[in-house]
Amino acid sequence: MRAKFIGILATALLALAAFGSASASAATEVGNPCVGEELTEEVTFASLASGGPIPATVPSAGVITSWTLRTSYPLPPGVLSQSLKVFRPAGAPTQYQVIGESAASPVSTGTNTFNTRIPVQAGDFLGASGTYSGTVYTFFCITGNPADRFAVFLGSPTIGPVTSIAESEGAQAPVTAVVEPDADNDGFGDETQDQCPQNAAVQTPCPVAALSVSSVVRKSFVRVLVTSSVQGPVTVAGKVNLGKGKTAKLSGSTQVVAPGTIAKFTLIFPAKLKEKLKELSRKRSLRLNLTATASNVVGAPTVKTLKAKVKGQKKPIRKGKKGKGGKRG
Repeated sequence: MRAKFIGILATALLALAAFGSASASAATEVGNPCVGEELTEEVTFASLASGGPIPATVPSAGVITSWTLRTSYPLPPGVLSQSLKVFRPAGAPTQYQVIGESAASPVSTGTNTFNTRIPVQAGDFLGASGTYSGTVYTFFCITGNPADRFAVFLGSPTIGPVTSIAESEGAQAPVTAVVEPDADNDGFGDETQDQCPQNAAVQTPCPVAALSVSSVVRKSFVRVLVTSSVQGPVTVAGKVNLGKGKTAKLSGSTQVVAPGTIAKFTLIFPAKLKEKLKELSRKRSLRLNLTATASNVVGAPTVKTLKAKVKGQKKPIRKGKKGKGGKRG
């Protein structure tokens, strides 16, 4: 089978020389987990279709976060490096281009896994090549399975230019990759690289808005001062229990509060609260419950509560002055 395959490879390379070149909701594994038992030079291998247990092409847009190359080939002395290359159809038949590649990493006999970050789209497929002593080398698996279609690229194509390929069957590139979803399209895998996948500007844990709230009560309003650790909308509201099951609500506006600033909210007393205060002795008070609600970069709320006293405003009854002889005038 090996002699037959070498003939297939030679035919593919001759065809390639004639072509020339022109200018996941969960992680998914793609590629082919075969073990590369052969090593060839001056070409790059890629898997177009596979009869193996996993798909050869990327099923949906996402980010490749790691890749694996398996080989049983006894490596020569020195450093042999390999890079994952991601190919995309360029429109015309047998025309493709490299849209992303990993850093070159030294490989050894056995299983080699490397972290990377390459955004991909549905239909992209994987290949690999590297260098040894300045010459391009790549591993491949001889499978003999007609469902295993592969492509051969002359040399080591770089990102951007459109490249012609030779296609054949019965072999695969021995590389697999993990593709993670990328919900916010920031180029980071949502499961291992992005701790805040709801917001493209943040990859660390989504920040929580820490609020600091204080208040000053006046005769007909209460002023609330708010600071926030993250920029976002803050809404302030209040509620007073008037007794006998009745309440009065104070509505405050919503403001976008930036870190390092103090936002001032003014909550005007509604009419029924003013009336109640006029009936209430100045020695008594009502409890005002204030809430400040902020949202972080993904809309998660933070609520800060504060209590304040609103004193009664009933005017005291003035007693008449005493006249001469002890009588009141």
